[in-house]
Amino acid sequence: MLVTLGVAFVAALVGRTEMWKTFVASVEGEVDYGKDYAVAVAVAFLFPLVRYALDRTAYTVMANLVVVPSERKKQLKARSKRNYSEVLKSPPPVLRKRKKVGGVPAAADSEDLTQEEQEAVDVRVEKFKESCWKASVYFFFSAYGFVFMRTKPWFYDRGHFWHGFHDDGPNCQWDHSCPSLCTTDDWPGCSTCKFTFDVKLYYILELGYYLQAIFSLVFWETRRKDFAVMMGHHIVTIILIVFSHWGRLLRIGTMVFLLHDVSDVPLELAKASRYANFDRLTDVFFAFFFLVWILSRIVYFPLVIIRTALYEVPKCPRIEWKREYCMVAFDGLLLSLFAIHVYWTFLIGRILHRAVVGGKVNDEREDDT
Repeated sequence: MLVTLGVAFVAALVGRTEMWKTFVASVEGEVDYGKDYAVAVAVAFLFPLVRYALDRTAYTVMANLVVVPSERKKQLKARSKRNYSEVLKSPPPVLRKRKKVGGVPAAADSEDLTQEEQEAVDVRVEKFKESCWKASVYFFFSAYGFVFMRTKPWFYDRGHFWHGFHDDGPNCQWDHSCPSLCTTDDWPGCSTCKFTFDVKLYYILELGYYLQAIFSLVFWETRRKDFAVMMGHHIVTIILIVFSHWGRLLRIGTMVFLLHDVSDVPLELAKASRYANFDRLTDVFFAFFFLVWILSRIVYFPLVIIRTALYEVPKCPRIEWKREYCMVAFDGLLLSLFAIHVYWTFLIGRILHRAVVGGKVNDEREDDT
């Protein structure tokens, strides 16, 4: 399937649309969980390669343009303040015997960074590139989600999450090809939860990204104070993706994707701006992020997504125990995700408090920056 996907994609790029349409038609409605998960794992290996390429090219160029000069200036300014403090506290003979920092004399008029100062710059650069990567991925996912979701009825009306299902009747039966759902004659073949190509691609990309996110969190990215919470978030997200994919809860699943991706874009842009010492731009992005975060994850997610999953799922007496088995687990995953949202909202509140008091936005999870 990977080879077919690659050939079809290249064919589409060069204008051979018939091959692409044939490939899409062959994928839509196809039920092969093993193949889908295998492709997602392959995508998970592809993401680090793309990240490495961007990290060594575009992100490095951007960091050298905006982060290194500003951070270098910041380090020299901090050194100047330290030296001035020494002048006030120590007589000139002591200053002439100033200690070396990182093996390089910390002279007030030196434009060369010490080893310690250079390490601080390097850490800042790595964090900047990390935020650039995440902003790029979340922007791509958000754009893709908006493009295909705007044509879906459930994007505008949550009633379409379960449209085609009814509470009772002679046609209420268990369809083993569509776990947890009750089909009717209005939706033959369980078309309510049919895999269209755009939905399947959305799931494969999201699952692949979060699979590699665990690897990146452990071995690649800067370790932060909320490491355990972030790991828990990734694990819950992966389970939720797989479960909604297996249970064919595709409509509500794609909405959860979009809600989470859209709020992460301004967050990562705010962090990248902060690492580049663009304080005003950081404030603008963070204010926009806070607005989107509250509306998407604290308002819409519990009041619409969780509410409809808890109370609006149509019941079918003949399969009640099977519906409960699937939906209770699904609801538990949604509630776990919301609990993490609440915790992060608490951290965001502390950041806002410090910004109001100190006049500067700082990441609550950071130990040193």
